[in-house]
Amino acid sequence: MADIFDEINEELKQDRMTALWQRYGKYVIAFVVAVVAGVSLTQGYSYFTQQRDARSAEVFFNAILSDDVAKTLEAGTEQLSDGYALLAEFRLAAALAEKAQAAEAERHYLSIAARDDIQQIYRDIALLLSVMQASETTQVSALQTRLDPLISSTSPLKGLALEQAAALDVRRGNRAAAIEKLNELVALTDIPASLRQRASQILTVLDNS
Repeated sequence: MADIFDEINEELKQDRMTALWQRYGKYVIAFVVAVVAGVSLTQGYSYFTQQRDARSAEVFFNAILSDDVAKTLEAGTEQLSDGYALLAEFRLAAALAEKAQAAEAERHYLSIAARDDIQQIYRDIALLLSVMQASETTQVSALQTRLDPLISSTSPLKGLALEQAAALDVRRGNRAAAIEKLNELVALTDIPASLRQRASQILTVLDNS
């Protein structure tokens, strides 16, 4: 008798499995296919990005080693991934500054600073560099205005912005304003020792002048 009941239980299990498979089998198959496709797409995308980054690196480094960095970078921009494209923009502006094309370099830095699709720190760096590499024809007041957001923020570039702003005050003959900014710079706790030392030396010169 026990054997008969075991056989009946086994048949019932098989019947239930058959019914479950008939009912849910297509969903199981769809799930397995989705998982396999997802893994394939992930691996394919990973390979694609690796190849793209390798091509971008090659184009970028060939450009910066070329005789005309600015021209070569401009020509190869479309072949670069987003990260290398941003790096190329900074290097292009620097190359223009090195060729004494201050106005063009300043314009490129301002273009980077105006972008809203990159992190704030890169925009801040570009804004600071636009002041440091500015054309002599750019009004000092306009340069001071660019630095104001960096000075009033908690940006890691605040110390450098204060230094540049103090230099602009000196250019305008406003020694008192320069001293005030340099004292604020020296009081910062999270700046490089070299920056604090440089500010202190300038303060000494201004105090004795």
